[in-house]
Amino acid sequence: MTGADLVVDVLADEGVRHVFGNPGTTELPLVAALSRRGEPGYVLGLQESVVVGMADGYAQATRRPSFVNVHAMAGLGNALGNLTNAQVQGSPIVVTAGQADQRHLVADPLLSGDLTGLAAPVTKWAHEVRRVDDLEVVLRRAFRDAASPRRGPVFVSLPTDVLQAETPATDRTPRSAVIRDSTAPGVEDLLDILLGTAPDRILVVAGDDVSAGDAVGALVELAEALGVAVLGSSLYGTTVFPTTHPLWAGEIGLTAGDIRETLRGYDRVLVLGGRAFMAYGFDPGPMVPSGVELLQIAEDPHQIARFVPVRLGLVGGLRATLRKLAAEVRKRGDAGRAATSAAGLATTHLANRAEREAAALDRYPDSPMAPQAAVHALLRAIPDDIVVVDESMTCDEHVRALHRTDGPGRYFAARGGGLGWAMPAALGISLAYEREPVLCVVGDGSAMYSPQAIWTAAHEGLPVVFAVVNNAQYLMLKRNLRRTTGRDDMSFVGMDVDDPAVDFLALAEAMGVEACRATSPADVAEAAEFAWSLGRPYLIDLPIGPG
Repeated sequence: MTGADLVVDVLADEGVRHVFGNPGTTELPLVAALSRRGEPGYVLGLQESVVVGMADGYAQATRRPSFVNVHAMAGLGNALGNLTNAQVQGSPIVVTAGQADQRHLVADPLLSGDLTGLAAPVTKWAHEVRRVDDLEVVLRRAFRDAASPRRGPVFVSLPTDVLQAETPATDRTPRSAVIRDSTAPGVEDLLDILLGTAPDRILVVAGDDVSAGDAVGALVELAEALGVAVLGSSLYGTTVFPTTHPLWAGEIGLTAGDIRETLRGYDRVLVLGGRAFMAYGFDPGPMVPSGVELLQIAEDPHQIARFVPVRLGLVGGLRATLRKLAAEVRKRGDAGRAATSAAGLATTHLANRAEREAAALDRYPDSPMAPQAAVHALLRAIPDDIVVVDESMTCDEHVRALHRTDGPGRYFAARGGGLGWAMPAALGISLAYEREPVLCVVGDGSAMYSPQAIWTAAHEGLPVVFAVVNNAQYLMLKRNLRRTTGRDDMSFVGMDVDDPAVDFLALAEAMGVEACRATSPADVAEAAEFAWSLGRPYLIDLPIGPG
C-alpha cells in the first residue's frame, strides 16, 4: 500500500465520514486513494476558508475531530482566517496540506514553503511528516491531540513523496482506546484488567511524573497490593520508587532493543506518566514487542499513546488515581497471590543487588579505575539515602544502580541531555533542602560547561561534594560511533580532552574550593568520607578508565 492508502485506513479507523477539502497537485495521491476506496466521502469547498468553516461546524456539532485537506502554502494561507476561529472556539480539527516532494524542496518549487511555521500560531501543534514509517504515528497523534483538552485544531504537512511511498500492508498499529479521565468507570476498567492478570505478567514503568505528582508513596501502595515489579523509565530524572524496596527492578533501558527485551515476557505494562520509553539512538524495530499490552495513567492527555498504542489510558492525577487503585486492589484482589509474587521479586531484588556489588568489587584492582569501582567506592564511603545529583554520563548507569534511597527527592538528573546542568543544580537543591549536603557526580566534559558553579558553592558555603569522573574524553560519543559503524579500530576527531589535560584541582582551588585527586577505590573512599565530614564544598577528581 502507499502512504496515501495508509492515510485513508487511519481515517476509517478514526471514524471519519467526510474529508473537507480543496485539492491541488500535491494532494492528488490522497484524492486518488479516496477515489479507489469510495469512502470517506469528499466534500468539495471552492476556497480553503470555506473548507475549514465546514469542518469547524461539523466538529462542533459532532464533538469529534473533523478532517481537512487543503492545497500547499497558498491554500493553507487562505484557511488561516477560519483556523483562527477554530482555535479560539476549541474545535477539534485535523488539518492537512500537501507539501512538495522533499527531494524538490531545495529548489523552492511552486507553492512550497514553511507550512508548519505558517500553521503554528493558529493550531495546537504542527508537524511535517518526513518518512512514510512515521505517517501513521503522526496521524494517530493528531486525532488524539485534537480531541484532548483543551481541544483545538492541529496541523500535519504531507509531502507528496511520503504519500506516494510504499509501506507494508501488514502490522498495522491498532487504534488506542483512551478513557479521557480517571473517573470511577475508568478505574474500574483498569482494575478488571490488572486483577485478571497474574502478578508476574504485569510490569509497572514509572516516569518522573510520579515524583512530580507526589505519588511515590501511592505507587508503593499499589505495587505492594498487586505484588508486581516496578522499573524506572528511561533516564528517569528523579526518585520514582525507593531503590531499596524489594519490588524495585531498576531502569528499563536506554536503547529500543534494551526496552524491547525488558518488556518481552509480560502481558500488561502499566506506564505512569509520559515519555517512559526515551531511546538514545535509532534502533529499527518496534519498541514494544508484539503481544504486550500497554496501560497508561498520565496527567497530560497528550502523553497518552503518544507513539505506541495503549489498550486503556486514564487522564488524571497520579497520586489520587494510584491510591484509589491500591485501595480497590486490597479489597478485591488475591492477597495470597500478590504476597507470593512479591516474595519472589524480593529474592530477585536482593540477588541483583548482591550481583552489582560483587561486580563492582571485582573491578577494584583495575588501573586506571573502572567506572563502577569508582562509583561504588564513592557511594559506600558516605551514608545511604544521601541526595545525589547525577550528570556522570558514561557512569550514570552505575550511579543509578548503586545509589540506595528509601524515599523520593534523593536523586536528580537532567533527562534533556543538555550538558552543564548538574553542578549549578546541586547548589539549588542544597539550598532548597536547607543546606543539606549533596553529592554531585559529574563527568569531566560536563563539568567544563558550568565550572563557575564551584565559585558560587564557595561563596555561599554550600556543602556540595563535586565528584568529577574523569576519563579525559567524550566516551559516550566514541561508543555510539563504534556501535553505529561496527568498528572498534577507529581514530576520533574532537573527542579527547587530554592535550592539555584539564587540571580540576587547580580549577577548584582558583575558585576557593579545596580539592584532591583519588586514583584508586581506597583513595576514593578516604576522600569521600573526609569531604562529606567537612560541611563545605569540596571537589574530588577521579581519573577513570573506559569501563
